[in-house]
Amino acid sequence: MAPEYHRLEVSIPGPEGVLEGNLWYTEGEPGGEGVLLCPPHPLLAGNMENNVVQAVAARCAGLGLPVLLFNYRGVGKSFKPEPDLPLFEYWHRLDQEGAFSSVISDTRAVLAFCRRYFQRVHLVGYSFGAFIALNLISERAEGPISFTAIAPPLAERDFTRLSALSLPGLLITAAEDLLLKERADLILPPTCQRIILEETDHFFLGREEEVARAVGGFIAGSGLSLK
Repeated sequence: MAPEYHRLEVSIPGPEGVLEGNLWYTEGEPGGEGVLLCPPHPLLAGNMENNVVQAVAARCAGLGLPVLLFNYRGVGKSFKPEPDLPLFEYWHRLDQEGAFSSVISDTRAVLAFCRRYFQRVHLVGYSFGAFIALNLISERAEGPISFTAIAPPLAERDFTRLSALSLPGLLITAAEDLLLKERADLILPPTCQRIILEETDHFFLGREEEVARAVGGFIAGSGLSLK
């Protein structure tokens, strides 16, 4: 039987402002392994309440892992750099700029915040969140211990780091994902597994639990010690 988990609202200090977060956790000793979930693009249902994000969080929390969810700048209760500018206009401008350095910097602060609750981080990103998460990976000892990319925008963003990934990785894509094209020259390293879900698209509606089971199974096999 999966352990009961709790949800705690947290405020995450970032370099420019405070980000909204939720910590899902079970009773037990802190300091072990946990999961950081990076949501999709805010203009494509990118927030903590996203269907796939919620399903993956519930599965991982059910394994006894603490899970940290958060909202990007301008989303939900997270700080708004330009309060009078609508979310669409602000993020459209970020899209036009293309670098997302401010968002990556925010998320790096979230990664550091994780270690208040757990020391070893399984990093999971969905869609745009996979791109953001990949930019956080460091080969240093305190870097994430695994990386999961769910429906990553391989042709739209720079995923060249993926080919050199040395930690355990998982790539989950949808066979009918019409939003994202896949690079013909994609080369996955030996450390990275690949799962393609048939008869579903980018949003995995009705298939969230399959995605969550795949993520949970991968994390359980990549260093998780269950009591």
